[in-house]
Amino acid sequence: MFRLKRMISIVFGAILLASLVLGGSALAKGEKSVQLHLTPSRDSGVSGKATLTDVEDGVKVELHMQDLPEAGVKHINHIHGGGTCADDRDGRTAPVTIPLNTVVADDDGTGSATTTIKDVTLEKLLGDDQHRFILLHAKVKEGQGVPPGISCADLPQKSTNTTFENLPSSGGMPPTALLVFPLVLLAATTSATLMVLRRSA
Repeated sequence: MFRLKRMISIVFGAILLASLVLGGSALAKGEKSVQLHLTPSRDSGVSGKATLTDVEDGVKVELHMQDLPEAGVKHINHIHGGGTCADDRDGRTAPVTIPLNTVVADDDGTGSATTTIKDVTLEKLLGDDQHRFILLHAKVKEGQGVPPGISCADLPQKSTNTTFENLPSSGGMPPTALLVFPLVLLAATTSATLMVLRRSA
C-alpha cells in the first residue's frame, strides 16, 4: 500500500511538472505573427514575403523579397493607409502612413529588411477598418518623386470580414492545445489510480 501511494505521488508530481513546463512554453510561444505574400505589380516579376510579429515594444515587420531586377539598388517601401493593392495598380495609390526600412537588392535578386513599428500592436494594425497595404517601390531616379510600386500585399482588415483569429499564423500549435495534453493525462491517471485503489481495497 505504501509503494502504491508513493507511485501515485510520483506520477502526480511528474504530471504537474509537465503542465508547468508546457504551460510556460505555450506562453512563451503566445506571440502572434502573420505572413503576407507580396505579389508583382506593373509586370515587375518581383515577389516576396512579409512577416508581422507582435514584439515587446511594437510590431516587427520582416520583408524578404526575390527577383529584384538590379543588384545594389535600394528599394524604399512603406505601409500605405486608405487603399488597396488594386487601387495602387490602377494608379490611385494611398498615402504613406508607416515608412519601413529600405530593401537593398543582392546579387542573386533577393533583399531583406526588418523594421519595428513602435507603440502599436498587430491586433490594432490589422483590426482597424482602414485598408492598408505594404508596397515595395521601384528604383528611385534622380529628380523623380516616389517611384511606382513593384510588389504589394494587402493587410487583412475587419472591413474584409477577416478577424485576427482566422489570419494565417506563422507560429506552431496554439497555446490552448499545448495545455490540453497534461490535463487529459492527469484525468486518465486519476481514473486509473482510483480503479487500482478500489480493487486493492
